[in-house]
Amino acid sequence: MQNIPVILDTDIGDDCHDTWALAMLLRSPQLDLRLVTTATGDTSYLARIVARLLEVAGRSDVPIGIGISNTGRQTTLRQAAWVEGYALERYPRSVYADGVQALIDTIMSSREPMTLIAIGPLSNSAEALRREPRIADRTTLVGMHGSFN
Repeated sequence: MQNIPVILDTDIGDDCHDTWALAMLLRSPQLDLRLVTTATGDTSYLARIVARLLEVAGRSDVPIGIGISNTGRQTTLRQAAWVEGYALERYPRSVYADGVQALIDTIMSSREPMTLIAIGPLSNSAEALRREPRIADRTTLVGMHGSFN
């Protein structure tokens, strides 16, 4: 059985469930993580959390895309101490400043359909669809959302 190629779009850092989801995804042998994008709030801070977690897990082969910031949403800095002094420039793999374009490029360059696991607000997905509607035919969306604001 071939591994399923996936992208994780996350607003990691506010509480533990996105961190657990990423850790479980990394340990799932049937899934092939191709990209992690960060969504809403201070997405550069969120990317630092993702980068450090990927490094600790021995998976710094996974590229990261910095998603759309939402300056109207307050980012909770619960993991600030853990990433204090961690610079994204030290992450060994690519960190894309335009995470939406990285998402589009990853989907469009994949030989097989991509699964997008969205566990944060869908701002990156919406913008990706606006820029490149053809991704809809090449993507399965799995959305896990705990609340609506």
